[in-house]
Amino acid sequence: MSKFGVFTPYTIRFHTDLYKEPASALLKRSLILFDRNVYIEPRTQDEGFLKVALGLGDGTEQKEVMELFMPVTEFVTQEWFDERRFIVNPETNLWYGPNGQAFGRFVKQFLTDRFGFDAFNYSTAKEFEMIDFYTTALSVDVDFLLQLSNHNPEISALFTELHRDAYFATFSNDTSMPERALDKVCSLNYFDFGKLSWHQILELKRSHFLSDFRIKFFEWIAAFEKNGDLEVFEKNIDRYLRTSNFDFLEANKPTIIKDGALGILGNIPLPIPVNPVSIYSSIMSVREDMLKRKRFGWLFFIQEAFKKYHQVSN
Repeated sequence: MSKFGVFTPYTIRFHTDLYKEPASALLKRSLILFDRNVYIEPRTQDEGFLKVALGLGDGTEQKEVMELFMPVTEFVTQEWFDERRFIVNPETNLWYGPNGQAFGRFVKQFLTDRFGFDAFNYSTAKEFEMIDFYTTALSVDVDFLLQLSNHNPEISALFTELHRDAYFATFSNDTSMPERALDKVCSLNYFDFGKLSWHQILELKRSHFLSDFRIKFFEWIAAFEKNGDLEVFEKNIDRYLRTSNFDFLEANKPTIIKDGALGILGNIPLPIPVNPVSIYSSIMSVREDMLKRKRFGWLFFIQEAFKKYHQVSN
């Protein structure tokens, strides 16, 4: 399971240009799936790029959020980065690769649908600039992000839907990606991590049940990739959530013991100065808590997220 999600300036531009929400929504959702986000700075080295993308003000919260974001140069050398960022790999590149014609047809259809002109018969300099931008940006981004993900398995690319659609259209591949499935989980009229405040995201990041949710979430992904049926996937997620009695979860929420059972037992001094029966009772209680967490931890996290989303929507 990847620990880091990586995005580029093109990721931000595509998201803000094409979707009716700020780029911060995409980055908030990704921080639920990944420990931290990795960013690639613009070529102009705009120092305010990240702060603007996150929609942050000043203060303590800004510092805590910014610590969740790391430059890509903490994972690769500058030489490795420079060699691959804008150099074409003919085997994987969308435009210059073996499936370039399919990619060209996708860009043409996208520009026609979005902006109303024929990319194969452009008539103005502005139209040419748009063709050049989308063709280059999509090719460069997909090529580099895939290389980076292959170089470091702990990094997963944060593709916008435009990235994904271009890739699928070019390679005739209908495989899902985690971010797309997360959109589906978030769109079932329960909650949307992207609409939460940064303060609420930070609280969820500290949740003891976040790892449980991630495990369950990637189980959903595996099941979805096996059958590829989006309608079945949605119904399954909907069933999981609708049949979850949050009152039951609240009553059965396990006691989180920071050190864990083994840590507690390892720190008990010998000889034991207390009743061995009470020690046994405590161990059994810890065991029950661990079993509850194994079965319901992911739902406890959904409950926490649901409560925070309810606070936003009211």
